[in-house]
Amino acid sequence: MRGLACTLCALAFNVCGFSAAFAYSPNVGDRAADIRGYDAISEKTVSLEDYAGKWTFIDFWASWCGPCMGELPNLLNVTSPLRKQGKMNLFSVSLDYKGQTEQDLNKVISEHDLDYPVIYDGGGWDTVQSKEWGINSIPATFLLDPQGNIVARGLRGETLAPALDFFLNYPGVYAPIGVRSSAKKNAAGGADVLLELSNPRQTPLKVKVEWYYMRLKWADDDPEHKNRPVNREFVEPEAGSSPIATEVSFEGGFGEATKVISIPPAADTQRLSYYVSVMLPETEALNNGEGLWVEGSGNVKLDEDPPAPAAAP
Repeated sequence: MRGLACTLCALAFNVCGFSAAFAYSPNVGDRAADIRGYDAISEKTVSLEDYAGKWTFIDFWASWCGPCMGELPNLLNVTSPLRKQGKMNLFSVSLDYKGQTEQDLNKVISEHDLDYPVIYDGGGWDTVQSKEWGINSIPATFLLDPQGNIVARGLRGETLAPALDFFLNYPGVYAPIGVRSSAKKNAAGGADVLLELSNPRQTPLKVKVEWYYMRLKWADDDPEHKNRPVNREFVEPEAGSSPIATEVSFEGGFGEATKVISIPPAADTQRLSYYVSVMLPETEALNNGEGLWVEGSGNVKLDEDPPAPAAAP
């Protein structure tokens, strides 16, 4: 399932507290906030703003993250010639732990001869820069245009090379779309996902929503669920129910649209994670006709009552 391997890396963060509130939540279409910190390569303080003016690929990763390490060779192979040509930058943030995985981080840097910023403060999931960006699963990747706008996120694997080829060789300025989502438990016990999309072209956008549930069990001496669960089980949706595919149209000439996707409930589950995928305009013929998609995600607590409807005036 899309995103599941990445979410497994997130379990060490906090299974109980999915959706923490952050001051900045990076979405496609947003202007990227600055990232500033100690660079384990140059041993100096560096800033993302220092790399403005070129396409920049941001990678949040850790040496203890299996999917991150699996993707690193592909990232280096695809981006190395582009960087040598001066077409793009790489900028990364390590979620390694001081005194626990710091040696592994240094080993990765040495063995792969990394020569781009690796921001590191030793905080793991509490790394300042990852908290500032609201990162709760890794690898987390973002592509910024020369103006500092996030035009894509979640690029990796087979989609990375065609995506970079498309963006870096696009004639003129590619007008980024905007993808935001939020969700809440609905009266049926599932979740309603609110999509907020923007597209300056005002052409319809193809959208897919996928999800999985989680069944949690807490210790007998933790009736208020203050600690992490003692057991967790991933629950797949019923066959044929996921993904939900739809098309969102833009009316009124403003290039903005909203749509609500209702996800059905699953018996005896306490959490729901969803993934929103939107096909980028003008990429329909790429990736063997599958197009290029950008992703967003979120989580919902299913063991809490939905908010009561507003009283009639």
